[in-house]
Amino acid sequence: MKNQTQITETKKILIAILMVIGAVIIFTAPLLHIVFPKKPEYQVNFEDKINKFNKIKDAELCDLKEKQLKGIITPLEYIEQAESFQVDRETQTALLNYQLKNLINDNRIFGFKNMRIFLIGFGIRLPYIFFSTIILFFFLYSRDKLKSNIYLYHSVRILYTISFLISFYMTIWFLLPRDLPVTLYHLLIGTLSVLSTISSILIIKYYYNKKSNFIILAHKVKELIHFITKSRRTTLDLAITASHANPKLKNDISSKLVEYDKELNETMKRIIDEVKEVKN
Repeated sequence: MKNQTQITETKKILIAILMVIGAVIIFTAPLLHIVFPKKPEYQVNFEDKINKFNKIKDAELCDLKEKQLKGIITPLEYIEQAESFQVDRETQTALLNYQLKNLINDNRIFGFKNMRIFLIGFGIRLPYIFFSTIILFFFLYSRDKLKSNIYLYHSVRILYTISFLISFYMTIWFLLPRDLPVTLYHLLIGTLSVLSTISSILIIKYYYNKKSNFIILAHKVKELIHFITKSRRTTLDLAITASHANPKLKNDISSKLVEYDKELNETMKRIIDEVKEVKN
């Protein structure tokens, strides 16, 4: 009963730790984008270059107008130069905008302009996956009790399955490129969502059950070690008593104790190796 209580307490601690980690991630994930600038440095620098270009061109246009007002050039010359100036400015502006667009495209994160925009979308979807994981862990932790109400048991199974499915659907829809044929896009997003859901549930159940089995085995081994230690102490006490009663048996008893310790060490080593195999 004591060991069973210890196992239960260990599970409670593990579940509590998971809940705290999940809570931290759920809280921080939607806020991660705050530490990233609205525009990356390379985009800001290039836009500054475009702004400087526009200021220079505005100044050149003002100079051209001033020359016409002062009579340095004729109105006809002003019109001709202004038209040429405008064509040149539009050409250079289009080239700079094209370069900026390519710069942004070369630095996209999963198709998004920058890390901040990506994290805004991904950060509000990630908690859904953790909510689903927490629901599944609660189910695994209390499934024996849930089985007493078969309807509630299956309802919770449906709940975490649908929760995972919707979570992965939203995440995959967010990450999947939009430049695919419509039919292929729908088929791909549905397939990936189902596969991700099945894989996640199976993996979590596998490691949870494996961890639980290891905890139970560890307690049984601990109990066995305690029994062996107690047995050895008892055996040693009996051997000492026997040697005092009959000194002629002392050498024989000592030899048998050495053999006993040797066999005990080999057995303990084998048990430890088996426990390690279960853990791995």
